Amino acid sequence: PRLPLLGTVLNLPIPDNELTAAFDAKLRKTSLESLLVDCLRLQARKTPFLLVLEDMHWLDPLSHDLLEVISRTIVDLPVMLVMAHRPLGLERLQAPRVNQLPHFTMIALTDFTPDEAERLITLKLEQLTATQEEIPTPLIERIIARAQGNPFYIEELLNYIHDRGLDLHNLNALAQLDLPTSLHSLILSRIDQLSENQKIILKIASVIGRLFKVALLQGMHQELDIEKIEGDLEVLTNLDLTEIDSPKPELAYIFKHIITQEVAYESMPYATRAIQHEKLAQFLERTYRQRLDQYINLLAYHYEHTQNEAKKREYLRKAGEAAQADYANEAAIDYYRRVLPLLANNEKIQVMLKLGEVLQLLGQWDEAGQLYQQAFSLAEQLVDHSAQAWCGIAMGDLLRKQGKFTEAATWFEQARQGFQQLDDQVGLGQVLHSSGTLAAQQGDYATAQIRYEESLSIRRRLEDKPHIASLLSNLAILAEYQGDYEKAKVLNEEGLTTRWEVGDKWGIAISLNNLGNVLLALGDYDTARTQLEIAVSLQREIGDPWALANALNNLGNVARNQGDYVIAKSLYHESLTTNHRLGDRGAIAYLLEDIGSMVAMEGQAEPALRLFGAAITLRESLGSPLPPSDQKKLENSMAPAHQALGQTTAEAVIAAGKALPLEEAINEALQLT
Repeated sequence: PRLPLLGTVLNLPIPDNELTAAFDAKLRKTSLESLLVDCLRLQARKTPFLLVLEDMHWLDPLSHDLLEVISRTIVDLPVMLVMAHRPLGLERLQAPRVNQLPHFTMIALTDFTPDEAERLITLKLEQLTATQEEIPTPLIERIIARAQGNPFYIEELLNYIHDRGLDLHNLNALAQLDLPTSLHSLILSRIDQLSENQKIILKIASVIGRLFKVALLQGMHQELDIEKIEGDLEVLTNLDLTEIDSPKPELAYIFKHIITQEVAYESMPYATRAIQHEKLAQFLERTYRQRLDQYINLLAYHYEHTQNEAKKREYLRKAGEAAQADYANEAAIDYYRRVLPLLANNEKIQVMLKLGEVLQLLGQWDEAGQLYQQAFSLAEQLVDHSAQAWCGIAMGDLLRKQGKFTEAATWFEQARQGFQQLDDQVGLGQVLHSSGTLAAQQGDYATAQIRYEESLSIRRRLEDKPHIASLLSNLAILAEYQGDYEKAKVLNEEGLTTRWEVGDKWGIAISLNNLGNVLLALGDYDTARTQLEIAVSLQREIGDPWALANALNNLGNVARNQGDYVIAKSLYHESLTTNHRLGDRGAIAYLLEDIGSMVAMEGQAEPALRLFGAAITLRESLGSPLPPSDQKKLENSMAPAHQALGQTTAEAVIAAGKALPLEEAINEALQLT
């Protein structure tokens, strides 16, 4: 059912199905990562395998996230991951992520020693001459001195000498040979020796990229004969400049070294490069017009290197929106920042708001706030009252998340008045919704309920079912906070029905989970179990590991309260294993407490109190205490263990649990389940 998510990975037009069509950006990313991990685990169960990833110094943020997820998954699998990269210049790649995981080893490849360089020279000349002749020492020494241990430089020097047909044993001729003084000039010298047609092909290919399809070459320059192109590419391969990447019918070549591509590209004047980029972009638009969304990033890249300002704006903006939709947040930020200076003032505000949304997701609140202020000022200059009101919502939501409640309320009120004057019901419904969340966050449940109900009334008139379901869920949570579980049950049931009508399976699973928790509080264990079992089943289908782990934990609590400890242990074990892999320490704290409560009910006093103590330490480190009502329930569940051991012993066991390293506490909890 999650097959459509692979469309972006495989670059295939796989349309969304009923399940994936409802996924938002974050869920698409999470579910895709989960799907790829499942595929990897399945393959690893069949046979050990090796994954080799090259050029990791260009790793994009989305792929970096996936790499970390996969790396965490293979810790206990027969999988070897080899990553090759230059020194990491990008700051975001220097953060301790994959390199902090178990079994990681860094192997630094330094310059060749003289002995290693001599060995490479011998092997390379054997390849070029198809003989094993003795190599003159002066030649070896000269190449080693010039290349300074750079293996690619060594290879290119030998290619340069071989291209000139020099006799390696003619020391006088070799002594008079003027070797290029740099790798760049060396490669440029080799390119200069090519025929005009071969130079053209190499330079056009350098615009396409290190990997290039022959079909693209001909598409850009249809005056070039395909047989001539293929013949020249064969010559370039024989000269060790390129090599075949994939055979016909998808014939593609790759520059043997990235530096060769860079030199070929830089040898063209800027104006020539711009023309070639535009030719390639136009060919892509013509050829893939039915599925341009798969080539947005490529079109943005190539049009940005042209003088076509309209196309630059169009595709940089589209690329930013596509990246935001894929939850590729850093890429979205980069695209939006690049397109903003190119836009007219009346086009900037919407992009600024989108950029602010992404910055918020990454916790860059100050920058998001500055951007919203700039957008608001621009909207004032343009006398755009609608834009002013939407900027007010964005600013208010940002301030609310920062705990600046008074300032947030001022912005929301200003936005509310603006939408009322415009009779903008969509905007009014949104600002009331946001105001309700602000009141709830302050503990003002009465005001929150009023604002949510006002928003709900507008959403019902607009028949906006997704927001209706969201508001019903919010109202149910308010009722639950106030101890009115019957009202919470009714609201959750209505929200669930609405989400079934919409077909939002992820929302359905969340509503089922919330309803299950309310039914658990009401003591209706059988119905709670049914709802949570459906939620777990849906989350498995959706592939959201965080939501699945949460639903498993809740279902475990129901089974525990029913005395079904075998099932409860299985559910807790899977939930804890998943959250441990995800690194969700907040969820782990709940699981240590819930598993501790279960083993206390089984009469295992010491392990129960040890996990209780470990959870206390974890919560203190997170700064995340339990709500008072939940704390009281937990203490009540631990009372039998206290009584069984006596106060002195119980306190000593809790103290030992507090001192237990988190990994040991998790391992003990897993053993108990």
